[in-house]
Formats: sequence, structure tokens, C-alpha cells
Amino acid sequence: MRFETKREPESEGLKKKIDAKVLENNLTSIRELGQKIKAVQRVIFRKRYGNLLGLVEVEVQKFAITALAQYYDPPLRCFTFQDFQLVPTIEEFEQIVDMPLEGKISYQYLE
Repeated sequence: MRFETKREPESEGLKKKIDAKVLENNLTSIRELGQKIKAVQRVIFRKRYGNLLGLVEVEVQKFAITALAQYYDPPLRCFTFQDFQLVPTIEEFEQIVDMPLEGKISYQYLE
């Protein structure tokens, strides 16, 4: 999935509006490959990469993504609303991908 965005100029005190288009990739071949994996290989894959194959099966809600894109703040890497900011925690990411990070070194971004 990929976004194409174009920002409109700010009006007096109003947030810039983003014209976002959601382009959905064809994941059929990846889904088919995932279904061909044997049970033992699936367990090994899941231990190493978490619920990555499960995420391929999730149906994308294009309207929700388009609406939320208006509030995404790339420099802060979060959604900024009028009174608060919304960021998934590491624990929420762990639950989404079903891959516990306990005992692993977290990624540290350095420019």
C-alpha cells in the first residue's frame, strides 16, 4: 500500500488539507505463498517474524486511512489532533504483529 499526497496551502488558523490517494497492492501471490507453507515452517516463520502473514490477510479500510492521513505528522511520527497526540506504544505494536520484544534490543534511529 502506498499514499500519494498533496497539501493545500494553510488558511487563517486552519490545518492544511491533504489530498490523499490510497493505492492498494495486489497481495494475491503473497497470500497464496503463505497458504503453501507447511505447518512446521509456519511455526518457525511465526517465531522469527511474528504475525506478518496474518497482516497480509487484514482488509484495508481505505476511507479510514484517507481520513487519518489528514492528522498524521511525519516529523513527530504520530497523529496530531486538536488537543492530543496519538502514537501506538511498543506494547501495542507487539500485540498487532504478535511478536514479543522482551529480551531484544529495540531499534535506535541515528541520523
